Amino acid sequence: MNYLKQDTLALSPLYVRLLLAFYCIWLVVSLFTKRFHIDAYNSYRTVIILHTKAVIYMVYCLAVMIVVMDLQGFSRLQISGTCGLFYVGEILIVSIYYASIDKLLIFNTGRDKGNIESEPQSKFLYTLVVSDFLLVTALFFALHYLYRGTFVLSIEYEKLLVIIYGLWFVSAMMARKFHSHYRNYYYAIAQCMKAIVFMAATIAVIICAFRLYYYSRSELFVFFAALILSESVLYFIYFAAFRNGESNGDIESSDEIRTIARQEELDHTLDIEELHRRLTEQIRTKLQKIFFADSPEVFNFLDSTLDLLSIIRAETALIERTEAFQQKTLDPPRLRLLINLEHVNNLRWVNRFFLEVYKILIPNGYFVSSVNTISLYRKRFFQKYPPYFAQIFYFFNFIFRRVFPKLSVTKKIYFSITKGKNRAISKAETLGRLYFCGFKVIAEKEIGDYLYFVAQKDKTISIDENPSYGPFVKFQRVGQFGHIIDTYKFRTMHPYSEYLQEYIYENNQLQPGGKFFNDFRVTTIGRFMRQLWLDEIPMLYNWFKGELNLVGVRPLSIQYFNLYPPDLQKKRMSVPPGLIPPFYADLPETFDEICDSERKYINAYLKHPLRTKWVYFWKAMMNIFFKGARSN
Repeated sequence: MNYLKQDTLALSPLYVRLLLAFYCIWLVVSLFTKRFHIDAYNSYRTVIILHTKAVIYMVYCLAVMIVVMDLQGFSRLQISGTCGLFYVGEILIVSIYYASIDKLLIFNTGRDKGNIESEPQSKFLYTLVVSDFLLVTALFFALHYLYRGTFVLSIEYEKLLVIIYGLWFVSAMMARKFHSHYRNYYYAIAQCMKAIVFMAATIAVIICAFRLYYYSRSELFVFFAALILSESVLYFIYFAAFRNGESNGDIESSDEIRTIARQEELDHTLDIEELHRRLTEQIRTKLQKIFFADSPEVFNFLDSTLDLLSIIRAETALIERTEAFQQKTLDPPRLRLLINLEHVNNLRWVNRFFLEVYKILIPNGYFVSSVNTISLYRKRFFQKYPPYFAQIFYFFNFIFRRVFPKLSVTKKIYFSITKGKNRAISKAETLGRLYFCGFKVIAEKEIGDYLYFVAQKDKTISIDENPSYGPFVKFQRVGQFGHIIDTYKFRTMHPYSEYLQEYIYENNQLQPGGKFFNDFRVTTIGRFMRQLWLDEIPMLYNWFKGELNLVGVRPLSIQYFNLYPPDLQKKRMSVPPGLIPPFYADLPETFDEICDSERKYINAYLKHPLRTKWVYFWKAMMNIFFKGARSN
């Protein structure tokens, strides 16, 4: 459009700024309308409507920006032509994309959409119509008097008042703000604000399109701001005076009860044999044909992990809405299998829910659920958006969904906005919470966008009342003479990872250096910090306290310490652990070589402590700086 209008592809400095504004508006509108969410592409008509709305919003935002900032030097034809060509090109692209994508399987949770009751018909509130019309008129004349010193309107402002009346009527019909279907005051105000924003944006488009810059922009936008405040008061009075006093009246007669309640007598006969048959039937067929009919891969995962033929209906439960799930009975039911159909990401209190599940399962009972892990979410996120934009979008998404919930300052803000829905949670944190609550993960599998897991009630609940969740983490390590010492580090693993030590040992092999191979508990930032030993800076506190030497055997967790041979365990407890282990001096690769390296160091240390620490320190420094020895 710049070439067609200006006969050149080079943009002037003014139009370069407009292009940057266009990019910003495109980004904000795209996020607001969610037009890059593949879930919204359930029909071609939906796709067209979605992108049409987005382009209209862009035009409105551009017009508002031009009017508010008094940018009269732009070509209206170039702006409108750019938006028009952009719309045509975008519709062409999304049409090709829609024709090529595969239809996604939707997990059927058993809801019967046909049973959803239609909303009750709302009444048109003529009292509010008249009151609001008078309010618009009074505000317009009052502001005109404040700005012009007179109630008499010029011809231009008479035309503007007529336009405002028309937009007021259209926006009210679109937002249905004069209908009685609102549940409360806040829903009504939200619709009013939508209508007024539409009015203001449309006025901006008209002023920009017809160059009506002689109108006072401050007067117009003060008018719309005053209208929002005034309508808030108007609807508050309406809800206080009328809605709160509404009543269906008392139901007195039996005929009225039958008419209104529409109740019928139930069949009180009980077939004990039929009830017994239903409660003792196998759960496998029902799970396959009803609950997992649209997700055969999920069913096959459960069927291969559990013996579904031995589990009956009476000892099985399925949860669809976790918000309503809380056992408060004196004698809770004892189940063998509990399947949660709602994803863990939507749980506001994850540990609380896991503990409720723990209470109603028998020992060795099974708990099945799913989670959209950070890695799976990131993978799909980068598939939906172009690579460069995905990097930008994901950065802000990560800050809000991952950083905000961890900081005490922003945690309340995050949960007040999201109510805990669609939270970002890692695989390590999910499995770690399960182990913290007394479960053992016996199987896991990535299916589609979710990680499905089967956990077994295996142990008692952890007695740790405050598991680490922030940037600092405290570890219990075996020190000299077998004393347990608390060491401190910067967090390099996902929260609750410390409870997965047993799980990682059973499923991951040890790599050279004694660390676990492919340890998914370590974060990306954590790997970087470990390479530079930044995570161990807080351990200097233990050095100052005298619990650690500068050089010495690595302080180990109880689980890892128990892997060592008994003779080496005894030797280890006879010397103080250190910040720089003998590993960096000898560079062993296998676990046996690590044990031999530590035996060699301890024997030398017991004979000549100072000389041994001095020799090992400089050997370690040489390997670190010249051979690139690093912690995994």
